Amino acid sequence: MSHPGTGDDDEASEKLKTSLWSKLQQRLRALKLGKAGAHRAKAAADLHASEVRFRGVLAASPDAVLMVNNAGVIEFASDRVFDIFGYAPEELVDKPVSILIPERFRGGHLPHLNAYFTHPKTRMMGGGLLLSGRRKDATEFPAEISLSPIAMAGRSAAIAAVRDVSERRALEALQQKAAEALRESEERLRYFIKYAPAAIAILDKELRYLVYSDRWLADYGLGGRDLRGLSHYEVFPEIPERWRQIHRRALEGETLHADEDSFTRHDGRVQWLRWEVRPWFDTLGRIGGVAFLTEDITDRKRMESQLLQAQKMQAIGQLTGGVAHDFNNLLTVILGNAEVLLDELKSHDAHRKLVEPIVAAAERGASLTQLMLAFARRQALEPSTFDLNEVVTRMNSLLRRTIGENVEVDLRLTKSLWTVTADIRQMETAILNVILNARDAMPQGGKLTIETSNVELSDDYAAHRVEVDPGQYVMLALSDTGSGIAPGVIDRIFEPFFTTKPVGKGTGLGLSMVHGFVKQTGGHIQIYSEVGHGTCVKIFLPRAKADATTAVQPARAPATLATGAESILVVEDDPHVLQQVTRSGAPDLLFTDVVMPGGMTGRQLAERVGQMAPGTKILYTSGYTENSIVHHGRLDPGVHLLQKPYRGDKLARKVREVLDL
Repeated sequence: MSHPGTGDDDEASEKLKTSLWSKLQQRLRALKLGKAGAHRAKAAADLHASEVRFRGVLAASPDAVLMVNNAGVIEFASDRVFDIFGYAPEELVDKPVSILIPERFRGGHLPHLNAYFTHPKTRMMGGGLLLSGRRKDATEFPAEISLSPIAMAGRSAAIAAVRDVSERRALEALQQKAAEALRESEERLRYFIKYAPAAIAILDKELRYLVYSDRWLADYGLGGRDLRGLSHYEVFPEIPERWRQIHRRALEGETLHADEDSFTRHDGRVQWLRWEVRPWFDTLGRIGGVAFLTEDITDRKRMESQLLQAQKMQAIGQLTGGVAHDFNNLLTVILGNAEVLLDELKSHDAHRKLVEPIVAAAERGASLTQLMLAFARRQALEPSTFDLNEVVTRMNSLLRRTIGENVEVDLRLTKSLWTVTADIRQMETAILNVILNARDAMPQGGKLTIETSNVELSDDYAAHRVEVDPGQYVMLALSDTGSGIAPGVIDRIFEPFFTTKPVGKGTGLGLSMVHGFVKQTGGHIQIYSEVGHGTCVKIFLPRAKADATTAVQPARAPATLATGAESILVVEDDPHVLQQVTRSGAPDLLFTDVVMPGGMTGRQLAERVGQMAPGTKILYTSGYTENSIVHHGRLDPGVHLLQKPYRGDKLARKVREVLDL
């Protein structure tokens, strides 16, 4: 059953629903349309804002930004292209990118473009792609480019950022030039230091070597070593604390120096230096380390020491010669009168025991004065030319008896030895004196080596030694294996009366005589010694001249009393000596002292007598040699000399010898 009007109500209701739904759909459609518009509006606003920001970024960028498609056409150009290329952005759009490339490079541009788009990849700024750009006015500039591929609808493109690096390249060029100049300067400095004539070393704050001169290596015996990076104290561990303190002061900013200083090397050698130590500063003015500048003055100090020693020896020699001269006069009187007393006393007379010691003492004193004169270089040498090997060989048996049975003697004589010109008897005495010292240094036995050789002393050798001339010499070396000589003693070894032997065991004149004889002969003597290992004495005698004739050892005259009836004129300033030698009669021979008071020498007197009595023979006597008859230690040709003191038989033989000429 139905109610009246029900059907109409349903229809009305359906219409209402339909109307409401339609309106709702309209509103929904309207709402949807509103939202889409809003989205579009917002998207457009966002895009605009993004473009503004992008253009702001491009405006702030130092680079010109281009978008180039795979055909090489510019689709976008930032405002910065004007500053870099001189084009307005709109002038470049739809133009080939090749207009921004110098003409000489355009031929190779297309292959590079195709290759890039075949395998596109990002290339960052500074990645090594350095090109040249072309401005609108055709000028060129160095450019650095970065590339980034981007995907486009149906095609490929790339964003290119171009930067003008002219200023940077100019700055880099200046920096490179400055760096090269610095390197050249450093090389010049290293070269200067390396080959500087002085010893120079530059060290850092830890005193490690940075650079040093060749002279530094030479002066300190470091040849061939690489010191770079080594500590100064590693190289010289023997450096004393006082010098380490100097280094610390230099690192604090002080400059220190010394004209003379010394330190003992690790091998015991004393090295003398003139030095300066100063800080060096880096570019910021900070102390970077220290610089050493040194001069090895060891040779100079040695030369000064040798010169002082030579001057001292010369002064002592002058004193010794003067004393020997006066002492010889005294000994001549003592010896002569003692001989007269012995002649008058019979062999059994008890007084002979009192006189004989006087003669012996006088003769011993005469021997001492001869040694003193030898040291003073005042003895009258009688040189001859001989082979030193023959002298050593002849003395061999005497030397073996002198040295003792517990000492081995080894002769090493060079064949074809040069001859020398010297006083052969003084040479024998010199050898004997050295042998005696060697024997005393080997009381328990040992070995004595006698060696001869031809040597040439160089200019450099002579330059470092006083009183040595360069040239050819014959060397005689006598080496023992004895106790050796202490360093503090060896410098005085040639001084007269200096001896290391106990009191009463030596006069201290043996080596002095050897030194004087060698020097008077024009030679050189050198002594080397090491405590506990032995001593070597080297005697250098000048080679004889080419025209010198080798002398034959003269036979000794028989020991018979010389007599005669000739008359002799005696001139002597000492009245006691005069009384000892005078005779009466007309003069056949002038016997005169060389040195006399009153201003006239014996040589001048002999010339006067020769003028008044031509043919008068001349015999000189003296306590020591004098330049009027002796030159360079040798008697003038034709001059005859009797050395004081002398005994009566020696006087008679010498007088007879001169008269018989």
